[in-house]
Amino acid sequence: MLVRCGTENIIREWYSIDTNQIEIKDVATWSLEKGITKMVSDFLYERRSNLQGLIMRAVIVKDSPYIIKNKNGEIDGMFGKILRELCDTLNFSFNIVSEVKEYGRWNPDEKTWSGGMAELYTGRADISISDFMINNDRLNVIDYTIPLLTSKNILVIRQPENLTIQWSSHFLTFTLSVWIAVLGVLIISSIFLVLLKIKSGSDNKIGYLLIDNLLEIWGIFCQQGLPNFPKKSSLRIVYFSIFLSIIVFWAAYSAALISFLTSVNYVLPFDSLEGFVADGTYQLAIPRGTAYYDRFANSKHPFARKIMKLMLKDEELPISEYEGFKKICKNRKLALYTTDQINNIENLKIPCNVVAIETGYISNFAMILSKYNPFTDVINFQLQKFIDNGMINRLKDTSFQMKSNHMIKHQPVPLISVISLILFFSIGIFSSICILIIEKCIFVRKEKNISMKDRIPSIKSSVLYVKRKKSIRNLAVDYADRKCARIQFTSNNYNVHSDGFLYPDYNFLI
Repeated sequence: MLVRCGTENIIREWYSIDTNQIEIKDVATWSLEKGITKMVSDFLYERRSNLQGLIMRAVIVKDSPYIIKNKNGEIDGMFGKILRELCDTLNFSFNIVSEVKEYGRWNPDEKTWSGGMAELYTGRADISISDFMINNDRLNVIDYTIPLLTSKNILVIRQPENLTIQWSSHFLTFTLSVWIAVLGVLIISSIFLVLLKIKSGSDNKIGYLLIDNLLEIWGIFCQQGLPNFPKKSSLRIVYFSIFLSIIVFWAAYSAALISFLTSVNYVLPFDSLEGFVADGTYQLAIPRGTAYYDRFANSKHPFARKIMKLMLKDEELPISEYEGFKKICKNRKLALYTTDQINNIENLKIPCNVVAIETGYISNFAMILSKYNPFTDVINFQLQKFIDNGMINRLKDTSFQMKSNHMIKHQPVPLISVISLILFFSIGIFSSICILIIEKCIFVRKEKNISMKDRIPSIKSSVLYVKRKKSIRNLAVDYADRKCARIQFTSNNYNVHSDGFLYPDYNFLI
């Protein structure tokens, strides 16, 4: 209260931190001439920044990921460090009166709170230094500090064993416009080479020149050399430019392809909370006694009721995030609902590889005090100063595990990720072998045809010789037959007289 005693012109502030002692401070002067003149700063809690060694009763949640006890038995973790800074700044201390297993939720059947909420609700503690999610149900029975941590809510499942075979990753290294540009360069360079060769006096047809140049440039693209390097300077410049461009292209392509292959993508059964409900094959686990559970259990929304059908029974829910991770590592058909900051906590060791899926929900976390606690405002005022001067961010950085100085560790490339590349090589080798066999068969057939053509003249000459010999023999036989016939004809058509002369046989003639 503000007090003016008697006729004094000084207005004083009376307040009490300890019930046995009253603190009195001069606030302003009051006169009829000048009115009220302030003597202190405008901020009330700038003046009341000394709690004079007050001891507050505190409760902590044992398995809270943001508050732990170090080797010396001191409170550590993000919220523990923030509380220690508050104690030093405001000159107060705390005494841990209880350690509970869960944060606490409202039991509508028994009309009671559980966990850390029950300790403050019943008046057994003044403050809980663990991380409590802010929601309306709790706000009715306790006081929150200002939000100290904001995080996304995620579903965590065990890392699937099946990986995607990225058939398109070999082409996704460049955009479509880049591939079109590369193809255009190959075609335009081929046409340009045709024009240069025609101008240089080549006798080949334009179609043959174009096909030859396309094959040569494709060979260069596949990192092969030229059979004959041209003598013309203009052609040499063009070929050298193409070689240089292809080297740059392959360097960029190799770097991009390695990035694609080392970025392993998993085949997820769902990619959202709605997909999780639609899938229906997974069960949901939420740390027991948390506000996450109340978000769905106390909601009348149809979607929340669908989620509750997939929820584990109360006695099967894990006590903490660590217990939840152990459960999902044993059961592949179980998902854990938690915060995305869980992977950054240094003291939390996840027993298996997990995958996080965003749900679209955001949660704010803060410390809690008993309802209408007289020190809530002064603590919030000091926490806001910590936020403004960057102390909260520094405490977060020292509490959370910085993963390898923000460097991403690429995992080894599994065989299944390069199976498409191996298949491409296998198809190329098989096609080459088939083409080689076909070319060999064609070559052997041509050789046989050539050898047969060479034999045909000799065969024809031998046959001609035999025919000529036969014809000569036939001529000789024919000549002998004709001679015999003439002699016979003569003996038959002439008669021999007594005088020894031959006379025609006129009877025969008749």
